[in-house]
Amino acid sequence: MASNDILFDDIVGVFNKIKRTSNLKSKQANFQKSFESWKQQCSSPSEMTSILRFFVSDYERFRKFDMGPTKLASFLAKTFHDVRADYVATISKDPTQAARQLAEKIAEEYRTENDEMGVVKVGELNELFDFLAGGSMDDANKREKMSKLVKKCSEDELEWLFNIILRNVESALGAPSNKILDWVSPSACAIWAQTHDLKAVLNGKLVGKDKEESEKAGDVEGGSEEVEDEHLFKIWTPMLLQKQKRGDWYANIEKFGGPKFFLQVKFDGENVLLHKKGNEYRWFTRNNNDFSKEYGDSSMAIGKLSSRIHSFFNKDCESAIFNCELMLWDKKTKRLCRHNDASTTSDAQVLSFRHVKPDDNQQLTVVLFDLLYLNGKPFFGAPLHQRLEMLKIAPLKKQREDTIFIAKHEEASKKEEIQKFFEVAMANNEEGIVVKRADSVYVKGQRSAANGWFKLKPSASKDCDLDLALVAVHPGAARNGRTLYRFAAYNEKTQKYQLCLGCSYGLKTEVHEAIKFEYGQLQEEAPEELTFYGKRPKNIAKGDGGYIDFERWQVIKITSNGVRNGKLVDPVMREWRVDKPIDQVNTWEEFSDYASKVQDCKLGDNLEAGSDDEDGEEKKPDPMKVEKITRKAIHQSAPVRLKRAKLESSLSGIEVAVLQGTSEVVRRKCEEILKHFDANVVKGITPSTQLAIATAPKPNHPKTAQAISQNTCTILKPAWLERCNTDDMIQPWTESEVFHVVEGGFTIQD
Repeated sequence: MASNDILFDDIVGVFNKIKRTSNLKSKQANFQKSFESWKQQCSSPSEMTSILRFFVSDYERFRKFDMGPTKLASFLAKTFHDVRADYVATISKDPTQAARQLAEKIAEEYRTENDEMGVVKVGELNELFDFLAGGSMDDANKREKMSKLVKKCSEDELEWLFNIILRNVESALGAPSNKILDWVSPSACAIWAQTHDLKAVLNGKLVGKDKEESEKAGDVEGGSEEVEDEHLFKIWTPMLLQKQKRGDWYANIEKFGGPKFFLQVKFDGENVLLHKKGNEYRWFTRNNNDFSKEYGDSSMAIGKLSSRIHSFFNKDCESAIFNCELMLWDKKTKRLCRHNDASTTSDAQVLSFRHVKPDDNQQLTVVLFDLLYLNGKPFFGAPLHQRLEMLKIAPLKKQREDTIFIAKHEEASKKEEIQKFFEVAMANNEEGIVVKRADSVYVKGQRSAANGWFKLKPSASKDCDLDLALVAVHPGAARNGRTLYRFAAYNEKTQKYQLCLGCSYGLKTEVHEAIKFEYGQLQEEAPEELTFYGKRPKNIAKGDGGYIDFERWQVIKITSNGVRNGKLVDPVMREWRVDKPIDQVNTWEEFSDYASKVQDCKLGDNLEAGSDDEDGEEKKPDPMKVEKITRKAIHQSAPVRLKRAKLESSLSGIEVAVLQGTSEVVRRKCEEILKHFDANVVKGITPSTQLAIATAPKPNHPKTAQAISQNTCTILKPAWLERCNTDDMIQPWTESEVFHVVEGGFTIQD
């Protein structure tokens, strides 16, 4: 029996076993037992490709549905003549949940007891997938085939069918694609990295030097046939740059960069591998997409990029592979568009690189920065300085900035040279810079500091930090079901906070949970302090998130890599600023002028732990790293240093609790004042507590409200402590300085 005759229901059974198992070794055992059983039914290992492609949907290059949960729901709604709006509204944006929800809905509403089940075979399903992946989904034939398939499938089969279409199988199984390939064979990942061919993976196919050695040992039949070229016109993942840590950007460069390195501008275009063989060309992206048709697969593709650059190569350059960047050249301004940004083009257009037309004001140009292969000889093992020397003298007979040219580079050996090069790049509005070890070899598909390739972007500089107010939350509204957080800056003209940014990336899960605990219940109506283009923002419907009460706004540090089309590039939530009050966030003017902030940024010197910063102030510890994060201990950071000598007072020896509120600064100040007056300061109320200071401005704050309900001690406002601090002596409190009084409790005598 061939693999195409295996029932899809059998594969679904294995899917479910792997999904239900939490241990990776058990998942592997379930996979290998069934996979070997299926393999024995096939005449050759390569037949198993039809099954393996179900398990590694991320590696499916030839069958792309380009569908997320919403598009798939829309397609199915149209297939079954359902109301799209009602249909889509019930589907989660999380692919794993969506697949199950769609399966349940369709099985319940569109299957009948008379529908035949359990007869869907692997071959039939692969043919259907190939048909669905080709052309537009708005096709009556596709809807008809899907309708017939649904009537054959069980609910479980439908769930996994939808997971395959959504390319979500690995997530649902709880095992990444590379791990599943490891289950096939120990060499599977290495073969995939070279070939991107599942048949080669299943055959355990060796190429190049490894193949020759195997032939000598008698492991591979033949030996007289020509060795297949493992590089030219093959899709493989390029070597990638390692991003450096903030605050310690030079550590890895110093460790792995070698005594000499090359500095280059990081071009903000599309990174591609350009393959040339005679008049033929191939264009492969870093994500393993083949865009040869879009950019031209031969020199005869009139109007395409390949046709334009062909005459620039030497006749001796018969075959070559280049690592390069596609950029836009503006015909009117006669310069490179540094970013794909409307502000950098003469007609304020934002063009897709794959859809540039001859009559557009911009045209594509190729920036070469590495030569990996020339006339049948691979240079992957050659040091970078040799590859760059060959790139200068061998492939091109001429170069022009508007068509094809070689990127400039500078030699360097010192940290200060990197800093200076970075400053110039930022001033010129570049995306960033690249640092490469001079003797580094080219390793396909790897991103590692040990390789000696690094990238430095504006986000590596603290000059590009923004402290913004977290004002609204939309759970599940961002990509891949992430929570979308909305931020505001302070507008000095209107004296209100103005919505300016949405962000969903950054911070650890436990920090997100702690922030959620701190902002509490969300509100439908925006606070009076918040504006959006001069008006109060619209209400947020229940179920879509909500606004945070003004008294519970949090300050979050945001980093970005610049501005493109009026929006921050790759914004990331970097730190929860529990030490910073809301009134110290960045202004709207500073946010609006962020592009200038980026152009002026510098790479500072690394700061050692506990050292002083450039302003001479002690570097504050990160409260999120002091101890394991829990809701109970979220604000318990490093002890407050006593800045003044203790003063004997009526609080001497009295246990006073300082309750957390909305400002870490206020809490710390209260602790400092109490210690000055010789009080015994604790974080929360204990059986020995005789007095409490609630640092929140309102009594309905969770910690304050809880303390009031306990009714074990008097609870005062920080204003009382401020007055005592000003007078430098403990004074009786007034009614306006009290949240709650316990009869017979501790008091201050006149």
